Amino acid sequence: MRRNIFVLGALAATAALTVSGCSGSGQAPPANGPVTITFWNSYTGPDRPVVEQIVKDFNASQKKVTVEMTIQPFDVYSQKLLPAMSAGKGPTIAALDASQFPQYAKLGVISPIDDFYKSGAIDRSALPQASLDATTLDGKTYGSPMIATNTMLYWNKDLFAAAGITGPPATMEELAVDAVALTKYKEGAETTNVYGIAIPDREAPSSWGVLLWADGGGFVNDARTTSIFNSPQSVAAITKWNDLIQKQHISPVGLNGVQADSLFGAGRAAMLMNGPWASTGYKTAGINFGVAPTPKGSAGQFAAAVSSNMHLAAHATNAERQGAYDFFAFWNSLKVSTYYAVNTGFPPTRTDTPASDLEANPTSQAFQKSGNGRFYLGGLAKYADIDANVIVPTLQRITNGGGDVTQLLNKASEQINAGLAG
Repeated sequence: MRRNIFVLGALAATAALTVSGCSGSGQAPPANGPVTITFWNSYTGPDRPVVEQIVKDFNASQKKVTVEMTIQPFDVYSQKLLPAMSAGKGPTIAALDASQFPQYAKLGVISPIDDFYKSGAIDRSALPQASLDATTLDGKTYGSPMIATNTMLYWNKDLFAAAGITGPPATMEELAVDAVALTKYKEGAETTNVYGIAIPDREAPSSWGVLLWADGGGFVNDARTTSIFNSPQSVAAITKWNDLIQKQHISPVGLNGVQADSLFGAGRAAMLMNGPWASTGYKTAGINFGVAPTPKGSAGQFAAAVSSNMHLAAHATNAERQGAYDFFAFWNSLKVSTYYAVNTGFPPTRTDTPASDLEANPTSQAFQKSGNGRFYLGGLAKYADIDANVIVPTLQRITNGGGDVTQLLNKASEQINAGLAG
C-alpha cells in the first residue's frame, strides 16, 4: 500500500480540467467479443506485485474480460483522476480512499453498484461492514472493498523492557502512564529524545480520533449534521492529552504520518497507532515490536478505520459494468482475499476467513482481530477542507500552546458546522 495514502489533493478545484492522453473507457466491445476494462490505482508500495499478480490471475481465469491496470504515484493519480472521469475519459474502475469517495459520488462520476450486491455474485455479509458503510451515500452503495483494516497499537518491546513495563497498555489510563514512563526527554535534544508515543496530527490514520472516541468525544455526530469537536468529552480528552504532550513531552508536536512512522522505526518512539503496511519497514529497521488493540477508554475501545475501495465509472457501458462486477467478485473471493492478506500483512476483506489460513503472516492474523473501527470524518464531501483548514490547524494551535482549548474548539466547531451546512 502506498505510504501517502492519507495525503489528499484539492480535487474539487481540478474538476473542470481535462486531461489529454487518458486511457479511455466507454467504448462498446466488438459483438460477442471480450470486453476490456481499465483500472487505475496508486498502489506503488510493497504490495504492488501482489496487486499485479491478482490482475494477471483474473485475466487468465476466464476469456470474457481483460483488465488493463495503470498504477500511478498518488500525487499524479489525484491530479488526473477526477478531471478524466468528469470528462468521461477515465478508467472503468478507480480505487479511492474512503475519505475521497463522497466527493466523486456527489459529482456523479461514479455509479452506484447496488445491483452487484443484489445479484448474489458475492455474499455482502462476508465483507467488512465498515467498508460498505464507507461507500454508502444517500442509501446507495458505490464501492466494492479493495483493502480494509483498522489501526492497532505498535509497541517497542525493548523500550518497554528497559522501562520495566511487561506489556502494552490495555486502557487509555495505562497508555498515559506508560507514555510518561517511556519518555526520555531533554530540552534541546530533539534529535536524540525518546518519546513515549508518536501522535501525528495529519497525513496519517487519526490517532487523535482514537483518543477522542475512547472517552466519548469526536469530530461530528453520527448523522454528520453537527460538530461535536467542542463537546465536554472532546474538550476533556484533548485537554488531557495536550497536557501530557506539553508538560510531559510524551510526543513531539506537529508530526505528520511519515515523521511519526520514522520515529518509531528509529527506535525513538515507544508506541504508535498505525496500520499493517508499516510492519515491513519496522522489521527491516530491526525494531523488536508487537501489535496490540488500541486501548479502551471510558466510552469503549475504538480504532481508526482505513478502507480503499474499487468504484465503477458512471460512463461505463453495460458490458464494462458486468466485467467490473466479475473483477470485484474475483478480488473479494475467499482465495484471492487470503492471498492478498498473507502476502501484504493486511487483514483479508473476507470476514469469514479462518485465522488458520493466515498463519504464514502473523501481522495479518493480528490485524484480523482488530475491531471497532471508525472513519475519521467518514462520509463527508468536504472531508479535505474540514481536515486541512479546521481540525489540523486547531490541534496544532492547541499543542503549540496557542490559546485556550475550549475557545479554540468552539471556534473550530463553528467552522465545521458552516461546512456541514454548506
